[in-house]
Amino acid sequence: MRLKLLIELPDTPGQLVNILRPLSGLGANVSTIIHEHDNKTSDGKIPVHFTLEGDRSILKKGIEIIREENIDIVEIDDVLQKETQTFLLLGNISTNNIMDTVHKIDELDDIKISSIDLNIGNDLKESVCKVVLETRNNKRLETTRRLQEIADNDNLVLIKEI
Repeated sequence: MRLKLLIELPDTPGQLVNILRPLSGLGANVSTIIHEHDNKTSDGKIPVHFTLEGDRSILKKGIEIIREENIDIVEIDDVLQKETQTFLLLGNISTNNIMDTVHKIDELDDIKISSIDLNIGNDLKESVCKVVLETRNNKRLETTRRLQEIADNDNLVLIKEI
């Protein structure tokens, strides 16, 4: 059985070996590797495409090992595992208030803050915060719901998915 994976690795020496070694220890065979060192993501990670071969239990354990290492799995057999969502938070946003809001978002499971862009207007009531989130495992609706709860609690207006 074959499984095509797209992962994102930090751009530091040895990261690919650190993933391949435990996979080979399972008895999985890596038949193809495309390491896109010149095509870094916005957060400086390197996309790596590879094909893993083995029986179903080996492949399942291989996926678990990759996830345990906190490696981002972007696609499994061309099915997107990680998605990006962009939101705007509007309202009375001071630096302290937005940091509290950011910490609340950062504590959410299966959600990673990819970027934040803050524009504080002359009047704090006119401030805008653009938040780009990465979600995993088809959590788009849940992410939106949870972010709406945080916005409501912090008296902010949420503009969903721009």
